[in-house]
Parts: sequence; structure tokens; C-alpha cells
Amino acid sequence: MRFTCDKDDLYKAVQSVLGVVASKGVHPVYESVQITADADALTLQATDLEIGMKVDLGPSDSLSIERRGTSVVPAQRLAAILRELPKGPVVIDWDAERRESLIQAGSGRFKLQGPSPEDFPEIPDVGGAEEVSIPAGALRRMIKRTAFAAAKERMRYALNGLLLQVEGESIELVATDGRRLALDQGACTNPGGAGLRAIVPTKGFQQLDKALGDPDETVWLAVGNNHFRGRTAGVTVVSRLVEGSFPSYREVVPATCSHQATIRRDALQSTLRRAALVTSRDAQCVKLAFADGQLTVSARSSEGSAQEALPVAYGGDDEVLGFNPEFLLDALGVLEGEEVTFGWNGKASPGKVTEESYTYVVMPVSLE
Repeated sequence: MRFTCDKDDLYKAVQSVLGVVASKGVHPVYESVQITADADALTLQATDLEIGMKVDLGPSDSLSIERRGTSVVPAQRLAAILRELPKGPVVIDWDAERRESLIQAGSGRFKLQGPSPEDFPEIPDVGGAEEVSIPAGALRRMIKRTAFAAAKERMRYALNGLLLQVEGESIELVATDGRRLALDQGACTNPGGAGLRAIVPTKGFQQLDKALGDPDETVWLAVGNNHFRGRTAGVTVVSRLVEGSFPSYREVVPATCSHQATIRRDALQSTLRRAALVTSRDAQCVKLAFADGQLTVSARSSEGSAQEALPVAYGGDDEVLGFNPEFLLDALGVLEGEEVTFGWNGKASPGKVTEESYTYVVMPVSLE
């Protein structure tokens, strides 16, 4: 295999697949990127056995395939070399007998040993599963507004992912760690009427998110053979599904709220940030005291105290609630509107933040 490619184009493609390259010490083949040169295009693939990624490069004026073939190159070292090379064409020549890649740019020559292409694992697929499509910009927005709420603890395996659910032309992403829940809804194109429900590892959606560029490009989603696939014209991400049962999230989301306040998002965000400065690990709580037309945010710990009032649209009974400020700030940070609606049904009930198609539910902290 031998090809010439623009350095920036090749570096960008290698960078895209780096996110699914396994860490050192697993096996050299999982720390590598497979590069296949066809008639007029390159295909780069990487996998850690949980998630696989494929990036298509070309055809283009900057790519010239002189000899077809397949090589496997240590991904991190290849990326490091490409990063430091000057702009311009790069030539990569694979010696199958020596399992060696020769990288040439200007007067520079680099050689990298790699595993045999025969040892590179095949990335699974979803078979003939029906696909639904959604604009990349809409999907990225949904991932951003939900992924942060997924569980990080290994012991809560079924929550270490995002629930993808498609019914008709409606698509939902849901994430929860048991203490808060984020749900976003959107519209998709579903010509085959496919019904999807699967728990996709958070990393799978995050890698797809990183690979998406033009917000108007189409992303096709499919589930089959215990795998999820998200693809565009040039990038494909395949992920093994998370096993287990996702909680009945519709039962967690309050259908109605007896108390409701409308608050300027930026004002609440900055006030919570300031109050959080005096909280501690042992007292990670802020008090939200609602009164007619006013919200008072306060916090107290052994390290200090804070109190600040801001105007709100609220006309109900006086109420004092407690919440983890970081959980509230996480949601406020991904919203876009000037105002948010905050609702609740009592001191012991969860708080509900809503904005158009988005719902965020957060459990309260006891003030006793």
C-alpha cells in the first residue's frame, strides 16, 4: 500500500478515530488504526471492542492512491508525527513483509512498526436494521443536553448510557444517574416506521458527537444485532449496547407541578455559582426560598455562608427547597433560552426544569 495525502486531511481523520483507540497495555492491535487504500479513497478504522469507528477520506484532489492495500499503524504515534509535520503532502508506504509504515514529508522520514492487518478485529454492524435520520445539529443538541446526566459509576451499569427511543417521527434521548434525569425530544425521519429502544453507552454518542461537522448533514441511526450504529456520509460509529433495564423514566417526571416559577436563566446561573462557592463536600446544598415575586438563594457550611435575592415570576405560597447546586448548574449550562421554568410539588418532591422540548428532573436535598 502506498498513497499521498494532504497532511491536515489525514491528521483530522486520524484524530477522529483516536477516541476509540484502546489505552496502552491492552493489545497492540487495539492501540492502532487500520488504514485501507482503495481505488480513490482511504478508510480509517479503530476499535476497543466496545466501540468501533470508521472514517472515509476522499476522493479528493489532495489524495493519490499509488498502490492499494491495508496497513495497521500505532494510532497515537501516527497522530503525534502528523501533528508536528509541516503543511503539505504526506506519503505513507506500507511494507507488508516487515509490517512497517514509512511516513515521508519533505525531507523527513519516519518508520513505525505495526501489527499484522490480519489481526485487526472486524467491527460489528447492525445488519439490515431499518434506519431513522436526523440533522446532525439537532442530534448534537440532544446529546449535549442529556449525556452529562448519565451515571459514571460502574456498579450502575444499566445507567451508564443514554436511552434512545424512537416512536414514529419522534425521537428521545434520556439519561439518569438516579439523582437527576435529563430528557430531550426531537423530530426524525422514519420512512420504515422503525421502533427503536436501546441503551447506548455514553461514549458511543460522545464519539459520534465529536465526529459530526456540518449541522445540516444527515445522521442515520439504527439498532440491531445488539449494536447501535450512527453514520453520516463520511463517518460511522458502531457501539455495543448496554445490557440491563432502563428505569421507567416517565414515572419519575412529574406530569404537573403545583408550584411553578419562571426565572431568568443567566441570573439564576450566576447566583447559584456564587452560592456554590461556600458549599463543601459535607454540605453540598443550596436553599431556594421562593416568595411572592422573589427567590432567595442561600448556602452555609463550616467555610462560610452566602445569600442573594433575585426577582422571579412566582405568586404561590412561601416555600424553601434544597438542591445540589452543581446538578442545577449542569442543566442551566446546556439550555439556550432567556428564561427557564422551575416547578415542584412540595419540599420532598423533585424539582423540574423545563424549556420547550427539554425536561430535567433533580432530586431534592433534605434541609433537616
